[in-house]
Amino acid sequence: MNRTVISIITVLSLSLATAFPAAAKDNCQIAHEIDSIIQNQLPAGSDISVSIWDLGGDSAVYSYRADVLCRPASTMKLLTSYTALKTLGADYCFETRLCTDGTVDSDSTLNGNLYLVGGLDPQLMEKELHVLVKSLRKVGISRINGNIIADISIMDDVYWGSGWSWDDTPNSFQPYISPLMVHGGFIGISVKPGQKGCPPIVNTYPQSDYLHIENNALTGVASAGPLSIDRDWLHNDNTIVISGNAAKASSRDLNLFNCSDFTFALFREYLQKDNITFCDFGWGVCPGQTTILASTGHTLTAVLKETLKESVNLNAEAMLLQAAHTAKGRPIGFTKAAEYMADFLKKHINPGGKPFNVVDGSGLSVYDYVPASLFTDLLRQIYKEPEIYSIIYSSMPIAGYDGTLKGRLGTSTTANRIHAKTGTVTGSCTLAGYARTSDGRDIAFCIMNEGAIKMAPSRRVQDAICTVLCE
Repeated sequence: MNRTVISIITVLSLSLATAFPAAAKDNCQIAHEIDSIIQNQLPAGSDISVSIWDLGGDSAVYSYRADVLCRPASTMKLLTSYTALKTLGADYCFETRLCTDGTVDSDSTLNGNLYLVGGLDPQLMEKELHVLVKSLRKVGISRINGNIIADISIMDDVYWGSGWSWDDTPNSFQPYISPLMVHGGFIGISVKPGQKGCPPIVNTYPQSDYLHIENNALTGVASAGPLSIDRDWLHNDNTIVISGNAAKASSRDLNLFNCSDFTFALFREYLQKDNITFCDFGWGVCPGQTTILASTGHTLTAVLKETLKESVNLNAEAMLLQAAHTAKGRPIGFTKAAEYMADFLKKHINPGGKPFNVVDGSGLSVYDYVPASLFTDLLRQIYKEPEIYSIIYSSMPIAGYDGTLKGRLGTSTTANRIHAKTGTVTGSCTLAGYARTSDGRDIAFCIMNEGAIKMAPSRRVQDAICTVLCE
């Protein structure tokens, strides 16, 4: 077996011995147990890369194929989070702004255009669009003698990353990325049975006149076939089509093509409901000399927490795109953003020049390839920066408690002692983060399973390795 073991001597204080009464494992014992797991539990036809590092002693604990390039899946979000924090700062705010090039006269008329400026806020919701509209009333505007202009010029027109799977759409986890997108770029559709033989009751969230629904389903008619909730994504059509037998309540989240168009339409609807009139609407670029009337947004810290805890792809891409935009200027796109992160990582994490390839921020791409050792290099660097470490560590899923690890590693040995980011795409299953050993050592680890067609067996291997570290 091709592995490297580096022995270290650990001296336990009396207080640590009291807190962790179990005898500490040395690196040779850890290596022996992990070797046994790989040999006996690794699913047939698959492979694994493992890198484990003692952070206190800043020394390697275990290494197995650690420099082999693997698909990181959503552990990519760790690389993105660090890049964004270092580039933007924890207090950075993803803002959506209302600006004007005009003035407000005594009869509450805005003489000039109103600009809705998208700032890549991945957590923009309908209630915040409402707040923006209400804010116009607060500054004395009830009529706009000009046009409503939506500005999404911060980004180019490419809405997906290179190497994203076309057949993942219309699932909500793969939105059409835009600087102006409400409700995560997707809508929720609920279908409830109506009277037998009649169409079911269909509701959408958020509700909007922009959406067109073709309800061809029937209630309690088995011959109508299985219930289907879909849209004609192949032709970039947002018409929601309901068909089949609505035997019970069902729901589905669907992404929307051109979600910026939907967001802009929703904003105009809210203006009309609040009786704020305007001349016309369109798309354009907000001039440099304008007045900011109102803004809404979310901090990077809040966006990052949801990114890591719940593995939200949109958040990760927004962080990367905004970081690259801040560093490189507008308009930004996936290619320039990925180049920026690659250069950043080479400078700050990988000066030795380990090979890797990153093309997006979320890990959705089949072209992302990163070795396990680069992740432990990243985790080591994060550990050396207390403010960064505090944010990322607290934002990671906690074993047995929350996020994508809520249902994993919940034993008395590992619960609350593993903070780690999960990653899952077809063929790859990954886990990278921090562990606390029985003698109180902080450990950085990365486990990358390749050829993982079924995820459960690979996750059992990862959980077994984590258990060895925590015992």
